[in-house]
Amino acid sequence: MNAIVDICLDTTAILTIVCGAAGLIFSLSLIFFPERMRAIDAFLSRTYHLKERLAYFDQTIRNELFIYRHPIGCGCCFIIGSVVTLIFLFTQMDVVRLLGVLQIQDTQRLLWEMVLEGLVIAGKLAGAIGVVIGLFLIIAPGRLQRIENRLNSWVATQPLVDRLDVFNHVVNVFSFRHPILIGSIGVLLSIVLIALSISSFF
Repeated sequence: MNAIVDICLDTTAILTIVCGAAGLIFSLSLIFFPERMRAIDAFLSRTYHLKERLAYFDQTIRNELFIYRHPIGCGCCFIIGSVVTLIFLFTQMDVVRLLGVLQIQDTQRLLWEMVLEGLVIAGKLAGAIGVVIGLFLIIAPGRLQRIENRLNSWVATQPLVDRLDVFNHVVNVFSFRHPILIGSIGVLLSIVLIALSISSFF
């Protein structure tokens, strides 16, 4: 487990170095070649409409028709699966033993223990909800369907996305009006990021 954590940290440091080097190059180009950067910015400032291409994934899968046509079978499956999950979580799941198997360091043990305990609690809650849903499917499938229809409300998020899908010229205009200032700030930040990332290897 420690090796995996070390690999993730090293990968993050390498990506930070790459991003810092890219930022350093762009900042120096903004200082010494502002017109060239303006031309590159004009070339890259394009709009791509992905809504039509992603429409295929925005479909409703009507699985409730099968469930409510076979409420007893689906309810039994819900109950059996949830009961098996609850039995495992209450009898076999030992967070302390799992942490020992994963060989978590003492400095990270509390954090991982909190994460695993949260996952166990979420699993127990999901198992209890599964038992309740299974019983409703067997005893009162019509009432469960009415509750589902009441909860199945449409929330329009497109207005929020439309506010974010607006090109803002303020940053570009300010950057090209003050190329030395913005470039110097970018150079300083990039050097700090690169230095911190390199120091993490030692």
